[in-house]
Amino acid sequence: MLKKKSVGIALACALALGAWSGSTFATPINVGGVVWDPSSPLDLTIQAINFRETSVSKVNDVLTGYGMIASFNGTNQATFCPGCDLNFTFQYTVTAFPPSPPGPGNQAEFSLGSISFFVDNTSSFNVLDPTTAGVGTPWLTLSGHTGSVLGFAGTAQLFSTVVGTVANPLSGSTGFGFLDATGGPAAPFFQTHTQADGLGGFADFTLNSEFLFSAVRTCTSISPDPTNICHYPITGTATLIGRTVPEPGEMGLLGLGLAFLGLLVRRRGKEADGHA
Repeated sequence: MLKKKSVGIALACALALGAWSGSTFATPINVGGVVWDPSSPLDLTIQAINFRETSVSKVNDVLTGYGMIASFNGTNQATFCPGCDLNFTFQYTVTAFPPSPPGPGNQAEFSLGSISFFVDNTSSFNVLDPTTAGVGTPWLTLSGHTGSVLGFAGTAQLFSTVVGTVANPLSGSTGFGFLDATGGPAAPFFQTHTQADGLGGFADFTLNSEFLFSAVRTCTSISPDPTNICHYPITGTATLIGRTVPEPGEMGLLGLGLAFLGLLVRRRGKEADGHA
């Protein structure tokens, strides 16, 4: 029979290897010039400041927009993307305007969502010029994940509660959605399925946003031209919440410790059979 002391020693070795792996391999990750620390207490928090988007008013309207990431796990652009910018474009399709719950505000539900991130080593992004978004090397693609949110009648990928009207949202309008990492070199680092989707499943990210109608002062009307800043009268901020996948080295060493424990148990079992 395997002695308790031997089990204790083996288990301690396994845990020690796991702990050592965490302290040794929990170093910053660099994917395409974007650097972040998976051991950060804020992991994983990605924030976009001052994104721009189109106005929608009816089912099947396509919401499009763009912006740049300003903070990654609490670090600024000079730290997480030195010498570059991490810009993005996105789109969603309106699927429903369900009845609002009691109280102020309207609701909108969206699906067919996607967000595409790009690393631009020329740092050319300018929020006043939509053509500077979607520029650079593809880094990550997020696809909408269908979920359910309390207070909304249907299932969707993005849920909005609007103060004012959907076409002309006022301050206090918010959005909440679910996304999965589906493409780009950064995707394998974020496929953790940690965000409950309200339907018994899990997404890789949740999206939280605030937005309002605030056209650029030089715009006298909404332009039909998607390369014109006047095509995007709504501005806002957004936060993506997820987790980083543990690095292979960290998981490997922990697995090595557990394998050692299994080997010792097997060996002791054989010895016990030999003495029977």
